[in-house]
Amino acid sequence: MKRVQVGRLGSAYGLGGAVKFRGEPLVAGLERVYIEGIGYRAVEEAYYLGEELVLELAGVGTVEAARALAGRAVLADPEELPELEEGQFYYFQLIGLPVLVNGEPVGEVVDVDDAGAQDVLVVQAGTKRHLIPLQAPYVKASASRIEVEPIPGLLD
Repeated sequence: MKRVQVGRLGSAYGLGGAVKFRGEPLVAGLERVYIEGIGYRAVEEAYYLGEELVLELAGVGTVEAARALAGRAVLADPEELPELEEGQFYYFQLIGLPVLVNGEPVGEVVDVDDAGAQDVLVVQAGTKRHLIPLQAPYVKASASRIEVEPIPGLLD
């Protein structure tokens, strides 16, 4: 099966080669990840620095090596991901799903953005992009679509 993107590496942290990570927090529990353009690296340590997840990866032992990884996509093999409870989804499972309002298609999920307080669906609707808070009570996700109850201003 094809690897799926679970996040992206950020800036170096400290002098020992640690790197900040943005994306699915499940990475902290994986034994290994695939770094875009580099290959597989074991996750030796994963810890939080405030709200940010920091990774220590095998073979990345200097700040220079960590800086060289900034911006690279982090991927995982789907079969290595932990199973989720019913009704929960990984970000990659939502990308490409149609978004419906009152049963009518209005666009497609092209990305899921970690906006801090809550995740936001990035929905492409023709030439427009809409940002829809994922945890909102008016958003219902399933394996085949995302249904949004219309509220004033949401899709304007």
